[in-house]
Amino acid sequence: MRARTVVVVPGLGSTPGEWDAVVDALPDDVGVVLVDPADVPRLRSRDDWTPEAVAARLAARVADAARPLLLVGHSSGGLHVQALLYADADADADRRDCAGAVLVDASHEEAARLAPAVLSDVGRAAAELVVAAGVATLVGPWLRTLGVWATSVRRRDRMAPAAVRAVYASRAWAGSTLDAWFGHGPLQAGVLAWQRERGAPEVPVRLLVGAAGTGRGRAGWIAVQRDLARRLGAPDPLLLDDAGHLVTIDRPDAVTDAVRALLGVDGSAGARGGG
Repeated sequence: MRARTVVVVPGLGSTPGEWDAVVDALPDDVGVVLVDPADVPRLRSRDDWTPEAVAARLAARVADAARPLLLVGHSSGGLHVQALLYADADADADRRDCAGAVLVDASHEEAARLAPAVLSDVGRAAAELVVAAGVATLVGPWLRTLGVWATSVRRRDRMAPAAVRAVYASRAWAGSTLDAWFGHGPLQAGVLAWQRERGAPEVPVRLLVGAAGTGRGRAGWIAVQRDLARRLGAPDPLLLDDAGHLVTIDRPDAVTDAVRALLGVDGSAGARGGG
């Protein structure tokens, strides 16, 4: 079944603006929902970061979208996508919403070990003081610039400086990123448990990997991504040697191609951005 809506879930600390080049190249007859990680209430409890809770929040965000859905997740957004894929599989076959998924340099660990709750609480309390003092909003744009330089091949942002400041100097970004950071471990552990218990989803999944670099780090990350592909019943990941972790900055065309392939459309289909 061809998806009628593409749902994009950016990663931890990211923003929908990173996806403009991808979205503009998608077919104009397909709806797009760009999930804004900062557009949520504070989520401070580990219970907010179980796969069940994450899937429920994502489902609520796309409640009005035309079905079926094609889910696209980058980095930790890939965990959100997997949570909804597995939750959707619990529904009767004729009531399932998800037609497939594209995971872009998705977060994955072969085993997850949570820090003791007391240590996590102490770390969070210290981080909350930093956010409350406004330090995070002062350094946010600088952190974005540093992150783009360190984790992309292009090393130049596709977002305009004013857009970067508007997002990364906001308390909403700082608070949501803090919550997602401390929620990442519980979510990863829960998704791993679902992978072990439920096996591969019954919908097509494709993986793209930012594979720039050399040495053990690159080899290790590729091995981790291949393990994820195996767990999800996906083909071998597409390795992008000219892209870092921020694949939407380095190779938005590769992301678009993967999405369009699962939509079943070729390059001749009209794009919403006029391409």
